[in-house]
Amino acid sequence: MSNLKKKLPKWAAVLLGRNKGYKGGRGGVGAGSESFTELVTLDSEITREQQKSFSSAWKPVWYTGWHTGVLACATSVVVVLIINIGLTIYAATNPKYKMQGGIGMLYSGSCDKSKMIGLWLHLGINALSTLLLSGSNYTRQCLAAPTRSEIDGAHGRRLWMDIGVPSIRNLFRIKLERTMLWIAIGITSIPLHLLYNSAVYTSLATNEILIAFVTNNHFESGGYSNTTGPDDWFQWKAMNTTTRKPYGALGYQTDSHHIKLFGSMLEGYNTGTEGYEDLTPSQCANLYSTDFVSDRRNLFLITNYTADPTYNNTFLRVDWNGGLRPPSSWMCARYPQTSFRCDPNWLNSRVASGHPWLVNFEKRGVGEVLGCKSERVAEKCKVQFSLEIMIAVICCNLVKACCMVIAVVRSREPTLVTLGDAIDSFLRIPDRTTMGICFADRQFIETEWMRGSRARPRQWKQKGIQRWWSSVSKTRWIACSFFCSIAIIITGVLLEKGIGQDRKLMSTDIKSLGFGKVNSVSLVTIRFQNITQAILLANLPQSILSFLYLIYNSLFTCMLVGYEWSLFSHHHRTLRVTSPRPGQRSTYWLQIPYTYAIPLMTLSGLIHWLASQSMFLARVEMSDPFGRPRPAGASITSVGYSCIAIIFVLTLGILALLVVVGMGYKQFAAETATVGSCSAAISAACHALEAESEGIIGKKVRWGDVEIVPNLGVRHLTFSSEEGVKKPVFGEVYAGVA
Repeated sequence: MSNLKKKLPKWAAVLLGRNKGYKGGRGGVGAGSESFTELVTLDSEITREQQKSFSSAWKPVWYTGWHTGVLACATSVVVVLIINIGLTIYAATNPKYKMQGGIGMLYSGSCDKSKMIGLWLHLGINALSTLLLSGSNYTRQCLAAPTRSEIDGAHGRRLWMDIGVPSIRNLFRIKLERTMLWIAIGITSIPLHLLYNSAVYTSLATNEILIAFVTNNHFESGGYSNTTGPDDWFQWKAMNTTTRKPYGALGYQTDSHHIKLFGSMLEGYNTGTEGYEDLTPSQCANLYSTDFVSDRRNLFLITNYTADPTYNNTFLRVDWNGGLRPPSSWMCARYPQTSFRCDPNWLNSRVASGHPWLVNFEKRGVGEVLGCKSERVAEKCKVQFSLEIMIAVICCNLVKACCMVIAVVRSREPTLVTLGDAIDSFLRIPDRTTMGICFADRQFIETEWMRGSRARPRQWKQKGIQRWWSSVSKTRWIACSFFCSIAIIITGVLLEKGIGQDRKLMSTDIKSLGFGKVNSVSLVTIRFQNITQAILLANLPQSILSFLYLIYNSLFTCMLVGYEWSLFSHHHRTLRVTSPRPGQRSTYWLQIPYTYAIPLMTLSGLIHWLASQSMFLARVEMSDPFGRPRPAGASITSVGYSCIAIIFVLTLGILALLVVVGMGYKQFAAETATVGSCSAAISAACHALEAESEGIIGKKVRWGDVEIVPNLGVRHLTFSSEEGVKKPVFGEVYAGVA
């Protein structure tokens, strides 16, 4: 006991010498008027010494701790900015493709290659957006971290601030400049998540088709002599777009090779073999049963009919398939249906298994398709980008980068970013407003301390080790559970409707539809006035997921704060601070270690990418049967969805929610006061008994039972570097040092 007294600071020695005012039991901790006067005098001296020590000890250390982290975030944001600017300039000035209406082209050609390019570009975009989101979250947490003077001001008004976690509470109690930077970084994240994924999109190309049914001798030598003339459908579709004259009319002119080719084929002149390919019925049904036919066009179906003098021609009729109706619906148009509903996929599988492909004509009856001639064309799928969206993304990216650089340059006063920063500060300069409540938890701070209740000895009633969830406030748990549950329920309802619509209009298994694949069925039933509306709806899930990720991330942060705090009750540890001194550890992460941060970032990026494949901009450009672009109104600009991708998103979302709940059931390392991120509770636990300035700093410390005067029953819970620190005793009465 004598050794302990020698190490006590003056104010603690005075307290022990004047402790006759202590009443014990449930009474308050008090002192006579003489001790009070002496304590006030000593307190003023100590305050002056501590302020002097504070100004020398807390000199700004640039580019260490959180400054290094924010500088790294700013660097990553600048790199993303350079990438965005470089790609935009390259795409906008590429002489191979011209900008039209603010839409540029990155690639035009094979649909498979365009899909692959779009897939990798979206993976890259989601990786960059995840980098931006993580950097923004890191910087905003640092900006919202309080300085010691801001905490002292709040505690003087009986208010508390968050330490070590993302906080909105702190915004009302920190400097206005940091608050404005925090808001600016947050606001610029909204357009990024709403627009970034649709800055680059894939446009499919599909062709309208003329299907000519001909007799089996139509292409034989001399068969054309029975041809009576072109069909009305062909005459109408081949109309001269300038003079509006139909094919075959007097003065009709065309320079379209495809019109001339199809006309000669239709009239029975077998001159189109270089553009048409002979196929079996099975091959033909397979190629044309897809949603959007991009590498094929007009088709001649050769039936088992033979031309005879009665009908006096070798072609039976020409059908047209185009517009916004299901592209392969023509396959069932002339199938002799009975009591079942014909489906192109069913017909395709039936023909592939060797069954005849039957067609029905009113006058000739039922015939069979023996073969076909299919027109081969080059694909015109595109990978496009919106210059306006990219400019908006670049502007937000630029503002975000500037804010992060300003945060590094302007934030000169040390802030308490980590739990170790707060412990170090409160051990060096004890906070008088929290004396006497050595094991106050967040609940005690909110129910008694904030209401001005006097400090008094209290019993330690905590029995057993607490769990991680206790370090998270009820507000955060309720907010996360509510918003995640609402998102999961809404997603489940929309998934059910989507599956119902897909099954209603097609018999194909949803797994075969793939991720992010546009088809004629999986489209939202909303009519969009322009592409901007479709983009905003397609990217709305991205913004929602970013919001949910921030809430989800804050839960892990709070639980890990509680876990780190509990380690100080388990064994002696060095302090992990942003600006280390001898005997302290430095840190390049805030409160979430890399073992948690990297999986969380990976999960965020994966869910964002899956969301981009679940709801996406669906743009299909149509060409008429002769390769001429159709008017904009005939093309598809909508929002597509993929049920299988939504299932993956839903599964990952439920799994993520179960993981955070399971993590909440983990036990802390030892029994401790549940301070959470509450600055007042942390301060109350940091009234040490060792030398007032340097005695405890730089050493390994442990929080626990430190005995003051056993005979009087006064015990204390605080940090100490001594080996005799014990865990709190159930039912024992503890009081602070004042």
